[in-house]
Amino acid sequence: MSDYDPELNEVEEEETNKVDSLCADLSCLCVCLCVGPKEAKPKEQFDQIISSIIVAISMIPEAISYALIAGLPPSFALQSSWISCMLTAIVGGRPGMITSASGLSALLLYRLVNTDTIGATSFMFVPLVVGFAGMLQTVSSFFGFGKLATHFPAPMVVGMVNGLAILAIALQFRYAKVFPLTEADMSVGTAAAGDGKAVEADVTIALLSYFGKGLDWIQPWASFSVYFIEVFLAFAITTFVPRLTTFFPATLMAMLVVVAIEFGLARQFGAKTPLIGDYGGVEVKYPWTTVLDSEYTLPSLASWETWKIVTGYGCALFATQFVETAIALNVVNRLDETDGPGFLVLFGHGISNILIGFMGGMGASGVVSMSVLADRSFGTTCLSTFLTGGMLFIFMAWAYPVINYIPLSAISGISLAMACSFIQWRSLVAVLTICLPSSSRQLLPPQFNIDRLDVCIMLVVTLVCILVDVSALALFFVVVAVSTVIVCRGHMPQKSEDQIETEIKDVEKIEEKKVDFEVVQNHQSVYPTGSSESRSENFSLQGGCTASVLECMCDAAEDALFPVQGCV
Repeated sequence: MSDYDPELNEVEEEETNKVDSLCADLSCLCVCLCVGPKEAKPKEQFDQIISSIIVAISMIPEAISYALIAGLPPSFALQSSWISCMLTAIVGGRPGMITSASGLSALLLYRLVNTDTIGATSFMFVPLVVGFAGMLQTVSSFFGFGKLATHFPAPMVVGMVNGLAILAIALQFRYAKVFPLTEADMSVGTAAAGDGKAVEADVTIALLSYFGKGLDWIQPWASFSVYFIEVFLAFAITTFVPRLTTFFPATLMAMLVVVAIEFGLARQFGAKTPLIGDYGGVEVKYPWTTVLDSEYTLPSLASWETWKIVTGYGCALFATQFVETAIALNVVNRLDETDGPGFLVLFGHGISNILIGFMGGMGASGVVSMSVLADRSFGTTCLSTFLTGGMLFIFMAWAYPVINYIPLSAISGISLAMACSFIQWRSLVAVLTICLPSSSRQLLPPQFNIDRLDVCIMLVVTLVCILVDVSALALFFVVVAVSTVIVCRGHMPQKSEDQIETEIKDVEKIEEKKVDFEVVQNHQSVYPTGSSESRSENFSLQGGCTASVLECMCDAAEDALFPVQGCV
């Protein structure tokens, strides 16, 4: 008997592919001799710390921008970012996946804070909506939504990733514009008094919101020129230095070079570019406040009007955060070549959003751009995610005098490099090949010969993502509808091994009869006659359909949505 056991080897492979836990990461950090499932060297743990610092610094202006898009105070986004990173790493999360305030959620919350049903305390509804969305995430994790998050249709993932990359590039232009909030607006945001309807039919173009339409560019033009020179330097260093050496993190090198140019050269000649301190700053006076403090005036929960708004926007926010988290999870899975625990990710995000709502935040979800940045700077464990939240809290509470002097141009250049790295360029090339005839497409390499239906899905998802502010909400319902077909097919009765063997023998007998039938047919006339029984037998020999109508419909739907020859 052979020693090879396929089932045992499969179990061992699954065990080796499991992602490391936070406890294992912390034990590797505290003890030089690693005690855990994966060997770790001191340099690897040092990389986790450096990665957390870089990601935390880069997260600051991005989170502030999302707060501005939503019309909320910057503290709402900063609170959400550090709480979500630390709590998801402990409760349950994907190693290497960064969670933070997100832009698509901000676009949805912008509708909320501009309603006339809640008057001057509009943004006070945000903690209630975020907490309700967190409860939905926690409950949904027990109903198979975690598995759905890890098995998103590939064309939708690629289309959404391309759309988020375009939005991330547009967001960088905001940093070269004048910060719109005054000192007084920092505590109330830009949309404290809404005058619109609770549910509006008009659509806000997401790309323009990210770009900062209506904001003025920084002046004078000398500062504006120096800003883009520094952006280019940071972009070049982040992109090309890793091809030469990985001994020193390229993102940290880009940040240090831009700081040296800004304060060593540019400011000596009178050219000043915006710093983090000029963009609202990272300081939060009371980062541990809750909605129970006197500065919060929550709406009455005894009002039916309150519950209509909370449940309606809470469900929409849940769908939006679920889609963003699922996209980030699929991207990190592809980068690390391991499958993250979908149940724990969704459960951890739900618990963190409940706490975020209690502490006055705008909610958080998985962020593709920051997750790619963490991966590029070797932050691929739960320890990196946990320390990112810890570093951000330290920056907010005590280290803000130093962090506020970091130029926005350095962060913008690094973010542009990350956005360009996770765009699926092959899918863009495939768009040009769908117009070719089938005979010419067969000559293309497999990575460019993508099924036409897949390419159309990618294009539609990308366009909707950059044009519609509730794109994630619409995508959520599409994915649920598509997955229903797969789930229905999975619950259909499966055939046992004995039944399969019996069918194989029947097929062999049918083939033998078919050969005999063809021999006899050659000796008969061209137009043979026969009884109805013989005609029915001939029909069965030609491959009559014996499957149920439901099974045929499910097979047809799955083949149409997920063709075997599709390549993404």
